[in-house]
Amino acid sequence: MKQVVVGWLVYSLTGSALLLGVISFSREISAFLISIFAGVFTDKYNKHKLLMVCQTVIAINALTLAVFTITDNITFNILLGLEVVFGLVSGLEMPSRHAFVNDLVKDKAYLTNAIALNSSLFNTARIVGPALAGILIPIIGEGYCLLLYAFASFCVVGLFTFIQYKPLANNSLNQNFKNAFSEGAVFAFKTKHLRFIMLFVAAITLIGMSYMVILPVFAAEIFNGDAVIFGYMTSAVGLGSLIGAFFVGTKNNILGLDKLILIGTIVFGLGLAVFSFSSILWLSLMALLATGLGRVIIFTGSNTLIQSISPEGKRGRVLSFYIMLFMGSLSLGSFLIGFVTDWIGAPLTLTIGSLGVLIMAVYYAKSLPLLRKRTYRAIKKSEFQLTLQQNPNSK
Repeated sequence: MKQVVVGWLVYSLTGSALLLGVISFSREISAFLISIFAGVFTDKYNKHKLLMVCQTVIAINALTLAVFTITDNITFNILLGLEVVFGLVSGLEMPSRHAFVNDLVKDKAYLTNAIALNSSLFNTARIVGPALAGILIPIIGEGYCLLLYAFASFCVVGLFTFIQYKPLANNSLNQNFKNAFSEGAVFAFKTKHLRFIMLFVAAITLIGMSYMVILPVFAAEIFNGDAVIFGYMTSAVGLGSLIGAFFVGTKNNILGLDKLILIGTIVFGLGLAVFSFSSILWLSLMALLATGLGRVIIFTGSNTLIQSISPEGKRGRVLSFYIMLFMGSLSLGSFLIGFVTDWIGAPLTLTIGSLGVLIMAVYYAKSLPLLRKRTYRAIKKSEFQLTLQQNPNSK
């Protein structure tokens, strides 16, 4: 809900696609900068407590934004500052959350299902939140929508207190920050299959994932609509994401996820292309549903592969580099898409982006046999190490 409200609030205040990009860029680049180091905190400290602190700050941030908006004191600069803070906290929270899900799953055979379920819950919120925002913004205004979001965020903090969590033993606790960071960086970027997956996701994100930033432009200028149309659009993306998450969640193991990522990339690229050409609302919503389906397959599949082939003691740091590349690409993409949209228009901008995504799909397809060989070897090694940890006497 929050990003929909913020996006509409920015466009209402400024009427500028460029400033929509600036807001998204500032939020994502902040997350990018903090995520560089967030993995070390994730591996060294209690993830449960770290998540509770992050969620509390997010709730307070939303409450502050709501008060400024309700009292008509909101300005672009205030909004920008609060979004920077939100980005910093999100960059710290994301690797902790992903690694936390892994820690909660005792039987790693269910890891794919757990990650997909987590994605399903997230994308359920992406359906309900935008649709609710589209309905409520015209009725109660942006400020009270943000107040509802703040209340929900405080509820999340309360729910975390009921989770029973016992931190796993971790050798990285004995390392200083610099050594722990260096060890994670070397492993993440020298392991060829990990590097390939991370850079591929970063490239797709840079080229195509920032399309969400300019949805208000399509809603207002292509369809002559308001926040309700914008809410329909974001809900279509969320519904597609939910379908994709359930689809990935039906897999009982991680074998075949690499091929599924290719399928998701093709679906995402084609959906983006159709949306860029369409001026018919129902067709555009179907295309957005396809983009949501494709992108969650890409992200959930990549996330699951990375977590499955990363050693326990380095997983948080590997995830932080993955998220760092994702957030850095998203922030740069958000800025570029706002700039290019102001220059050549929203439809042509997305047409170029969809072409780039489909070119990346061709490159991935050519690289798939070698990627599959390396990933399967790493999966077998990871399963063997897990067996040794569970049965020390089998050495």
